[in-house]
Amino acid sequence: MLLTGCSFLPQKAVYKQNGISMVSRVEGENLLCYAEGKWQKHFWYGVNLGATTPGHSPGELSPNYDDYLRWFSDMESLGVDLVRIYTILPPDFYRALAYHNESAKRKLWFIQGIWPPEEELIKKQDAYHDSITTQFNEEISLAVRAVYGRGEISPRQGHACGSYTVNTAPYLLAWMVGSEWDPFMVQATNEKNRARNNFRGKYFVAGSQAGAFDAWLAAALENLAVAEAETGWQHPVTFVNWVTTDPLQHTDEPFPREDLVSVDPTHIVPTKLWQAGYFASYHVYPYYPDSLVYQQDYRQYINKDGVSEPYEGYVRQLKDYHRGMPLVVAEFGVPSSRGMAHRGTLGRNQGMHTEKEQGDMDVSMFRAIKDAGAAGAILFSWQDEWFKFTWNTLDLEIPGERRPMWLNKLTNEENFGLIAVEPGARTKVFLDGDTGDWDIIDKPETVILEDGKTKLMVSHDEAYLYLALQATNGDNWRDKEIYLGFDTVPGGNMHVAGTSITFSQGTEFLLHLKVPGLSGLEVASAYDQHTYLYGYLNKMIRWDSTWAREDNGVFLPWKLSLSKGLYLPASKRKIPFDEITVGKLISGNTNPEAKDFNSLADYYADGKVLEVRLPWMMLGFTDPSTHQVWAYPYRKQLKGMSSVSSPGINIFCISQGDIQNEVKLKPALFYNWDNWDEPSYHERRKVSFYVLQNYLRVEKKY
Repeated sequence: MLLTGCSFLPQKAVYKQNGISMVSRVEGENLLCYAEGKWQKHFWYGVNLGATTPGHSPGELSPNYDDYLRWFSDMESLGVDLVRIYTILPPDFYRALAYHNESAKRKLWFIQGIWPPEEELIKKQDAYHDSITTQFNEEISLAVRAVYGRGEISPRQGHACGSYTVNTAPYLLAWMVGSEWDPFMVQATNEKNRARNNFRGKYFVAGSQAGAFDAWLAAALENLAVAEAETGWQHPVTFVNWVTTDPLQHTDEPFPREDLVSVDPTHIVPTKLWQAGYFASYHVYPYYPDSLVYQQDYRQYINKDGVSEPYEGYVRQLKDYHRGMPLVVAEFGVPSSRGMAHRGTLGRNQGMHTEKEQGDMDVSMFRAIKDAGAAGAILFSWQDEWFKFTWNTLDLEIPGERRPMWLNKLTNEENFGLIAVEPGARTKVFLDGDTGDWDIIDKPETVILEDGKTKLMVSHDEAYLYLALQATNGDNWRDKEIYLGFDTVPGGNMHVAGTSITFSQGTEFLLHLKVPGLSGLEVASAYDQHTYLYGYLNKMIRWDSTWAREDNGVFLPWKLSLSKGLYLPASKRKIPFDEITVGKLISGNTNPEAKDFNSLADYYADGKVLEVRLPWMMLGFTDPSTHQVWAYPYRKQLKGMSSVSSPGINIFCISQGDIQNEVKLKPALFYNWDNWDEPSYHERRKVSFYVLQNYLRVEKKY
């Protein structure tokens, strides 16, 4: 008999038979857990947990015991069943999990990931290379030692170490081996090792249909099973997979690498001796690869409510292929970033979502995965991670090793979390019309403009430059048209084409605020990286030779590329170059306590106050922690991007009503700051946290 709700049940119920201990196992297409003397059916709701905090790379494994305890408590409040980790974490993780579960109302399970030697795999292009197999088997052995609390793990660069003394096997749901496999490596492994297309072990078998890489994975699972069996325990096992190497055919995939080769979980079978079982797991996002966006059979899928649901269409096809075994979607989600990197179906884009939209979309995908017949879904991710990068901002973050020192709101990968990780011990400035937060800032730069009736205030943190214009004579900013110029490096436009505005020195960026109405941040054409990269260098978009000339007065919209143009082979259709104008500013209130809270807002105008916040990259900064900005690309005919040091920011300001004949503006204020090597930060539950919490309370009836 199968019951539901095992996360509520006693903490250390263990099933024992024939000398084997289990708390979870596979039965048919379900992942079961053992409680109250019975095996219980469950749809698993989970979150993925990153291994770092601001200022640190993942290999530094910076979270401590208190961090883990706080996160586990918040996860319990959220209502998820499990947390997935990607690799062996420091002893603090396992100690904190055991401590939490001793008193928690609901048991928090975990999935232990085992990270492969990914860089070596890509470099050697052969999984059977002796050094790779040796490293991976060693990592498997150490993962078992960590989970079972079996002593010391010696220091290794980029890996966890320490004394592991806590047995967390009663809280382990499953093992998850590997990472998103490089398709060229898989293909090369198969071609170099044609005779190794099968494997037969005590616990796992790769049959005649397997490729060499499938067989290599079967051997890795066998090594894990052997190591765990020595402890007297068994848990379900799986390996990581993703759409790129799934076994389905994607006839409208424009990039051959994304449908080049398959890694097929059905080619591996557990023997009867591995009683805990085996399941399939995939990372599935609604916007990548492009076949998930354009494949017609997904786009035409109608769910049980009679509504188009392309994402569920793909997951259901995946589930049908894996009939007879559980399927877990081990990564999915959308970010609440200010930037975007891909478009998805049903508006599930890779970025440019408010926190409310993020929560609604994450919930809708949880629902779609469950309706498709999967056994569980694990959301990416628990917390925002500052070290992350994405393809359309990567070249503009220089030097890359400084990325963890600042939060780039244009990089979507940094903003997937349900927990916002924000600069400062507290939020420095809310865009809400209340200048009380400016009053307690430590030494903001302040100046009265030449009109004698406007105060300009400037401050910053690790994510934004903040500005406030405060009228001292009762003027209402809703009726104003404002120009702000920003000079970050020598050069630039000394006038604005089509206006009578001139500057005493060159400017790289022009902010035009018209309240209410369209507002935007534009970049001097000779400084614009977008048209240089995709127009001048790669001939993908329109380019005008006059744009290369400095001081031409031309300012261009601030854009990010979303797609370089595609050809859909089955549909025989060309998809043009796609881009988004991130410089189009968004009006709203950034105070999370406000009813009209908008996490994407760039400015707020109300009465006497106009407040603005600009992500550092929108002002050309490649690393604000060391004053690095884009170099002027045409000066040296650069093949890619490079950076130079900025002395600081000269800020110009004028109201349209003050423009009479020709106006030559001097900097209203020069803003500078100290470099930093230790960013400060605080955590905040996003609106998406509460959206998901409410959904889980209804679904799980607690």
